[in-house]
Amino acid sequence: MPRTATYTNILDADIFPMERGAPHGLFDRWRETDPVHWNPVVPTYVATQPDSTMTKGFWVLTRYQDVFDVSRDQDRFSSYEDGFVIWDPGQEELARQRANMMGMLPADHSETKQVVLPAFAPKALNTLGPEIDKLAQEIVDEVVGQGTCEFVFDVASKLPVYTFCELMGIPEEMRSRVVDLGNAMADVETPRPLTFNPTLELFAISEKVCEQKRQHPDGSLLSTLVHDKSASLDQMNINLLFLVFAIAGHETTRSTAAHFMYLMKSHPEQYQLLLSDIDKHLENAIEEVLRYTSTTTNFARTATVDTEIGGQHVKKGDKIYLSYAAANRDPAVFDEPHVFDIMRSNARKHLAFGTGPHVCIGARLARMELNALLKQVVTRIPDFQMAGEPQWLRSIWFNAITQLPITFTPA
Repeated sequence: MPRTATYTNILDADIFPMERGAPHGLFDRWRETDPVHWNPVVPTYVATQPDSTMTKGFWVLTRYQDVFDVSRDQDRFSSYEDGFVIWDPGQEELARQRANMMGMLPADHSETKQVVLPAFAPKALNTLGPEIDKLAQEIVDEVVGQGTCEFVFDVASKLPVYTFCELMGIPEEMRSRVVDLGNAMADVETPRPLTFNPTLELFAISEKVCEQKRQHPDGSLLSTLVHDKSASLDQMNINLLFLVFAIAGHETTRSTAAHFMYLMKSHPEQYQLLLSDIDKHLENAIEEVLRYTSTTTNFARTATVDTEIGGQHVKKGDKIYLSYAAANRDPAVFDEPHVFDIMRSNARKHLAFGTGPHVCIGARLARMELNALLKQVVTRIPDFQMAGEPQWLRSIWFNAITQLPITFTPA
């Protein structure tokens, strides 16, 4: 059960480390008494995204159906109008978001999606499947004899980045650096000094590899983006797509794998059930972890007209916070939503990957990665134990574990 809510504003980035996840006590209270809740600005909460401010409040949606309906209605609720994050972007930042696939006009988004979609279609991913299995085995090979590791960076963070590199056609010699840059990008609100700019470095890698693909086309996604003329993508569009895929796949898969480990040790009866028949239970267990943790907790939309959400009047220009974390614990959809149950019959109904036009295009790939990696872990180091307290990311975006030391019997 969630603890008693002590917070009143979800712009507080300290919530997640203190709550070990989303503030579900607060979301429950709002859902019951004020499901379309006005969240005011607090001046002390500063936007950490470049060229962004936090000058106005926004509506927070905590019911599953409201989040579902708004996500699917791009005419009334736009990700283009004022960006797809809850901070208020400056003109330069807004232009970057609009060049990003998640913030394009619907027509441009559809064109770009048609170019990208074949790389994530079942046929293409089935071809990639053996490589994902091989990479997962190699990653666990590196730690299985040690008896201890820091799971997040030694194991969980590697597979999504390696798979991303394989999909994009990034040369082997660049891949370890892409892992480091992906980790740095995912920790966007963690106050730690960096001697490099991960965004600019990822852009530079994108541009370098794109130039290689122009000279030597192949079947990779970057080669497709460079040579396809139907969506009119310039280099900045490609760079931003490169960035989105690097962060989105990285963050969801890395964080979900870490949460899986933590939850299995926190719910030993569920872990024993999983071990009783891994092939039978693993897929649904992953869906339940996705529902229960909602690693990407929110995105934003802006009302394009005066309208209503759940009976609440919303003005044109108002910003709306889609709380996937709250929607995935809505008792109207999920019985006993705060109970972690790997046998939950409708676990896959979660909105962890969003829904509507901007549903995560890499959801199928993320599921493949999680299945491959976690099957290796629970079959080869089934007796793993926590070797210290996990650490949570300080963020208003991601429910992420940043450190998870474990021990196990060396193989």
